[in-house]
Amino acid sequence: MQEKNKYKFLATVICLFLLPFIIVSRHFAIGSRSLQKNETLRHSEMRTVAGAGIAANEINTSYNLSRLTGDKKFLAAGTGGRKAEMALKVKETPLIYSELALLTASGREVCRVAAGKDGKPLIDYAKSGVFAEAKKTAAAAGAVEYGEYTPPALVLAGPVGAPGGKPEYFLAARLSLAYLGELVRLMGKNSPGNFGLLDGGGQIIADSMNMSTVKPGIQAPPEVLKLIAAAQERSLRNFAREISFKGSSSLVSVSNVAGTRWWIYEITDSADIPSYVGSSRVGKVVFTGILMIILFALITHRLAMVWLVRGNEAAGAKQGQYRG
Repeated sequence: MQEKNKYKFLATVICLFLLPFIIVSRHFAIGSRSLQKNETLRHSEMRTVAGAGIAANEINTSYNLSRLTGDKKFLAAGTGGRKAEMALKVKETPLIYSELALLTASGREVCRVAAGKDGKPLIDYAKSGVFAEAKKTAAAAGAVEYGEYTPPALVLAGPVGAPGGKPEYFLAARLSLAYLGELVRLMGKNSPGNFGLLDGGGQIIADSMNMSTVKPGIQAPPEVLKLIAAAQERSLRNFAREISFKGSSSLVSVSNVAGTRWWIYEITDSADIPSYVGSSRVGKVVFTGILMIILFALITHRLAMVWLVRGNEAAGAKQGQYRG
């Protein structure tokens, strides 16, 4: 009977201390998890901001027609001279410049230079949406084209000459985005989730999980599109937060590529957040606390036996001696 009471006493003491400890530990673990999410979002934002800067610099360096259309030598040359300059540009970067074409103001093709074999007839760009936009705004316009078996291509059209005037000629180009895509995948190599680049229409140009390679022109995850819409509504160039969608939550960070409507994004499932040293410390603290509560329960039982039970027995025996 005494042994049974011993375990009842220990269980009672452990429960009395363990219940508030578990409540406090739960808040501690939730707080630690929140800090972990914030830390992940902060690093994700740093990656997307850096990625957007690299992409913007690459686009300005390698995917910018104004370097050619604004060149004095190109402007002063005739049709033959301009074609020679176009051919030189294609020869310098054949992996990017697939095709260059000089157009009249009506969209008629004057001459064309291609990186590979070109047996196509002259093309009338009058009905091209990109050319129509460039002619309307007298500024460069572009769109991304997606092929089933070829990398995405950036189709551009821009006026030849100084900005502000009425252009007589336009320069059209088809630029391969394969190099930029490989650059994006390289930047997302160590991403805990999916790191990618999407165009103004929300289609993925390239991503670290190669979703865009399997399904060219695939739409970005709805969580990413939702955050981009929120960033645009608030006129923010960078935005990072946790997004809930259909019962699951993801950590999403987006950053606008300067000078374009493109966005660099990173999305990570909240359940897949990589653990870090803080989370292991939480487990150690909770485990140590439970062991200490059990130890203190044993010590409490021992002291109760010495000070209360045996002390009362000794006091009772002493009083019996006095009475005797």
